[in-house]
Amino acid sequence: MSNSHNNKFLVNELVSILESESIKNTIYEDLVNVSTKDHELDILLISTLEKLHLANKTNIVFKLAKKTDISFFGSLGFALMSCSNLEESTKLLMRYQSLTDIKGISFKYLNTKQGSIIRLNINIGNPLQKRIISELVLSQIIHIGKTITGNLELNKTQVRFKHDGDYSNEYKQIFNVEVSFNNDSNELFMPFKLNSINVASYNKSANILFQNECERLLKDLNSVENFSSTTRRMLLNAGDNFPNINTIAFSLNMSESTLRRRLDEEGTNYRRICDEVRNVLACNYLENTSLTISEIAMLLNYSEPASFRRAFMRWNKVTPYNYRKSSS
Repeated sequence: MSNSHNNKFLVNELVSILESESIKNTIYEDLVNVSTKDHELDILLISTLEKLHLANKTNIVFKLAKKTDISFFGSLGFALMSCSNLEESTKLLMRYQSLTDIKGISFKYLNTKQGSIIRLNINIGNPLQKRIISELVLSQIIHIGKTITGNLELNKTQVRFKHDGDYSNEYKQIFNVEVSFNNDSNELFMPFKLNSINVASYNKSANILFQNECERLLKDLNSVENFSSTTRRMLLNAGDNFPNINTIAFSLNMSESTLRRRLDEEGTNYRRICDEVRNVLACNYLENTSLTISEIAMLLNYSEPASFRRAFMRWNKVTPYNYRKSSS
């Protein structure tokens, strides 16, 4: 699972992992030299993992998966972690998977008499790349599942791969799940109903807020004319690391002046959209975390807490402190 911000983070984490294991060969050098220039970070990530696999560093992909941060998926990530149980989170992922900007892969959720299945379909890459993608993505799902359930051990969960393999013990040691190879599909099998597993950070009001935002983003995704919605989605998917308008314009294959003109035609501007996204993130932090006002201000790129307080008052007609107090 990835988006542009998550890919950038994973590339940086991969560099750190290689450094911690004293792997500073040509693979490392290529990664460091290209990662700051290449806009196709997903391709860079998979090609580097492919080289590492061929160099018998097969465990790196699992270590990298455990670095995944659900908050990098923006509104979708916050929606997943505020559901009441794992089945709700899984169904939400199925509905809004297009918001993750994943290229060439899709998910399917099956509820059978034997248990629950999350199946992964991969339509890109050569056989080795498909293998690496399946290992990375299914490992990420396991890690995210444990994260949102409060690190709960999902007993008797099985990871099933289509490819052959001989390192099931290593996989079990890292994720504490069973693994098998040469299966018909790449999938996770859990011999229980997902609605029996609670999400630790369940918050009904926050979930409604972020599901509504996901629904709006999904509708906007199918409307190529709506540049304000596309900009809003890209900012939300970026998490706390807001790109500037030049970066957004570049991603949309247009100049900054053209994007500004299109936003003006839709009755808005880049600064206003940034404020809308900051407000959504600020409300989530106040409701669902114990971060201080100063820490939230810093995450939202305010130079000082007073500036953030004034902005929040302008958006919501209430101070951040009183908003948090009324939400608790």
